[in-house]
Amino acid sequence: MANVIEKEGKTISEAVVNACEELGVSKDEVEIEVVREDSKGILGIGSKKAIVRVEIKTGGLSEKAFRAKKTLETILGFLFSTPQNVKTEETENRIILEVWPVKDKKFLIGRNGEVIKSLEYIVGKIASKNSNEGKSKRVAINLAGYDGKKKNTDTDVPKKVAETVQKVKQSGNPHSIEQLSSYERKMAYIELKKQEDITYETVPSKGNSKKIVVSPKLEFRSSEAS
Repeated sequence: MANVIEKEGKTISEAVVNACEELGVSKDEVEIEVVREDSKGILGIGSKKAIVRVEIKTGGLSEKAFRAKKTLETILGFLFSTPQNVKTEETENRIILEVWPVKDKKFLIGRNGEVIKSLEYIVGKIASKNSNEGKSKRVAINLAGYDGKKKNTDTDVPKKVAETVQKVKQSGNPHSIEQLSSYERKMAYIELKKQEDITYETVPSKGNSKKIVVSPKLEFRSSEAS
């Protein structure tokens, strides 16, 4: 399904509603251009319907990534009474949907990660249908640090930060920490604040993902050189 369509209606408002219903989005998620205003004509003769062109605001995401986000939000809306926030990151070959905070993490993960794996499959299938951009990318769901893989975020992130900081101090050159979810980046920031003689910043990476670049402080670098 295209991200841009034209629809008509008796009024501009009706035309917009028709377009949003077909796209499966709300009015706040689209850009609206009035192609033709409605006209009543004279005694009903020569009346014209309104035509609008409506484009989805994808926020820089591919078509599949945007639809994957909307699909997961819809599914979670049926499961929980309160809205669940879904943040989307996109790399060269993956679409990462991070749910945070998670109301019932154990329920969504399921035994041995069966539920989260099923969600990834269903969301990926629905998002791929009628999508052109990003169609080959795999959908991965991250639930507050859990992504279906056997790893312990509480220990893996501090270890990764410590290893990176050690490389920076030994080499005197910047090193980056990549492939972190936003939840894991928050954990990394906490660990980096404990470190001395380094600075760090978050910069764009591949796709619309981000990485943390860790660098030595200038005074630390100059003292090592001397």
